[in-house]
Amino acid sequence: MKKKIALACLCGAAILASQGAMASGIKVRGGATNNDYTLDVTPATGSAYTYAKSSFSGKNLGLTWLMDDSTYLDFALSNGSGNWDGTYTNGTGFSSTMTRDDSAIILGSTSVTSGGSATNLYFGWKTGETKLDRAPQTITLANPYNTNSSLSFKTSGLVFGGGLGIPAGGGTVGLSLGMGIMSGQYDTTRNTSTTTATTTPNKADMAFGFSYGIGYTYSFTPNFGVSVDYKGNIYNYTFNVGQTGTNGEWSLNEKFNTTGVSAYLKF
Repeated sequence: MKKKIALACLCGAAILASQGAMASGIKVRGGATNNDYTLDVTPATGSAYTYAKSSFSGKNLGLTWLMDDSTYLDFALSNGSGNWDGTYTNGTGFSSTMTRDDSAIILGSTSVTSGGSATNLYFGWKTGETKLDRAPQTITLANPYNTNSSLSFKTSGLVFGGGLGIPAGGGTVGLSLGMGIMSGQYDTTRNTSTTTATTTPNKADMAFGFSYGIGYTYSFTPNFGVSVDYKGNIYNYTFNVGQTGTNGEWSLNEKFNTTGVSAYLKF
C-alpha cells in the first residue's frame, strides 16, 4: 500500500521560540487550554464511528532545562476531558465522554540577534492518545450488556522544525513551523458478554506532516512571565486493506486546535 501524506501536531514550539534571550537554569510552566477536536473516518466501514466532535478544557505542564545561553531540553505534558458528539456507521448520532493526553520531549537551540529577534531549531519525540467512551445504551433482557464500542487512537513519532521570535509590545511574538514522522494505532473495544470484551487493533501507515503555531510571551521580571499561544493541528492517517475488522483501505482524519495560556518561573 502506498503511504499517504499526513499533517502532524507539534506542541509548545511557539512558546519556546518566543522566549528570546536565554541563560542557564530551569523554567517550569503551567496553564490552561481550550481545545476543539474533530475526527472523521472515510469510508465508514473502517471504524465503529464515522464522526466525533468535542470542545473541551484542559491543562498543560512543562519544564525547560536551559543548558546554556542557546541550548535547551523541554518536557511537556497536557491533558483534558469533556463531552463529545458522535455518529455511528449506521448514521445514528449520540453523545458520550472523551479524554485526551499528550507528551513531548524536545531538544532545541535558540540564537538571538543584536536586535533582539530569535531563531529556534528543534527536534524530539511526541506522543498523543484520544479515548472515546462508549455511547450510552439501554440495558434490556435481550441486551444485558453495552455492546457499543469504545475507541482509543494513539500517535507517536519524531518531530522537528524551527521558529522565529520577534520583539513586540514589550514582549515577543513567536511563530513556528514543524514536521513530523508519525505512527498511529486505532483500537476499538466491544463487550462480548457481561464479563469479557474484545479489542480490534488497526495500525496506520507511517505518515509525514507539518504543524504551525503562533504565540506571545511577556516577561514581568527576568524570572517570571506569561505566554498565550495557538496551535493548529491536522492529522490524516491511512489504514491498509485487509487489516482486522476492515473491508478495505480507509482514512482517519483528525483535527486538533488548541488555545493556551500559561505562566512560567525560572530558577
